[in-house]
Amino acid sequence: MAFKTDGSVHYSGIKNEGKTADVLTEQNIFGCKVETRGGTKFKEDMVAGELKLSAKDKKKLSTGSFDWINTSKVSDIFGDHFDSFKQKVSKIREMDIDDRVIYLSSTRKEFADTCSAGFDYLSKQQVCDLIVDSISDGIDWVFVNDKENNVLYQFNPEDHPAVKIAQTCDVVKFTGRGKGSRKVIFVKDGVEYDYGIRLRITCNNGVTAFLGLSKSNNNSQIVIKLQQDSVHKLVKQWINCTTISY
Repeated sequence: MAFKTDGSVHYSGIKNEGKTADVLTEQNIFGCKVETRGGTKFKEDMVAGELKLSAKDKKKLSTGSFDWINTSKVSDIFGDHFDSFKQKVSKIREMDIDDRVIYLSSTRKEFADTCSAGFDYLSKQQVCDLIVDSISDGIDWVFVNDKENNVLYQFNPEDHPAVKIAQTCDVVKFTGRGKGSRKVIFVKDGVEYDYGIRLRITCNNGVTAFLGLSKSNNNSQIVIKLQQDSVHKLVKQWINCTTISY
């Protein structure tokens, strides 16, 4: 399949996958209309015929990150690791609001410590499977939108170097001091490889929601996030991307 890279049409203000779909459609990248997919039931953000596409927006490639996965389906990963914490939270939620507030600080610390210990709970195989599945499973093409320079970077997710080395590495190491955040380092034949993969264990609505103290959310869920740091290196150094100007 031939991909246009001449940037013959200019599009301003791409803000989401819907606008990315418009660019791909107008430039006839896939020879058909690209349609968006919404909601949590779809891993893909867009489809082009039978092809499933992922869209990642970046205001600036050299700063920040984007998520490969953000899911509350963690029971298969952590087993009973968070059970004790959940039981304590349930008991606190039965108290009056004034009493619950007293436990906020200690609950926040316990949650952070439990998240930190969760990294030790994970096996190498679990981490590698999570990386491969989150990045490449069920997605045909990834598009990273460099909004600063009006360029889409397109690549096959199976070409992500983290996917390749996760399938062959000897060891996976975690680095970093954040309670719920670790950088993933792959080790193969004694050599360490860093491809900007970060694993986060956290919650979606904060500890106040766990205790029923949030005005905006009734509860909170434990989530695991796989994030991509160093996005500029990913699309300019680690993968040979197709570029689409708009």
